[in-house]
Amino acid sequence: MVPDRSAPACVTRQLVLHAEERPDAVYLSAFRDDQMTLGLTEGALPPLRFEVRARVFDGCDWLGIETLVPIDEATYAYDYREVVLACAPGATPTRTTPRTGHVTVH
Repeated sequence: MVPDRSAPACVTRQLVLHAEERPDAVYLSAFRDDQMTLGLTEGALPPLRFEVRARVFDGCDWLGIETLVPIDEATYAYDYREVVLACAPGATPTRTTPRTGHVTVH
């Protein structure tokens, strides 16, 4: 089988998150230490969405949603939101901790 040379190549990129972080907040993020390594197709950056689900200390199940929208060839606009999915009986969800920022691609 001959490889299709017309298809864009996949390249490994380092993504670095630049967003304010509250010290008392828990973020359900796909980024670890504000970084992630990701395989992307060469060319224009695609829009990205990451979802992380977890039960946290308040006894509730949460969904963290990170949305990345391309600004230019090396930068994404970043938006983080949370949604309470369910809570154990008697549990009270903590407040949400939305944040915005940008992600640089290296």
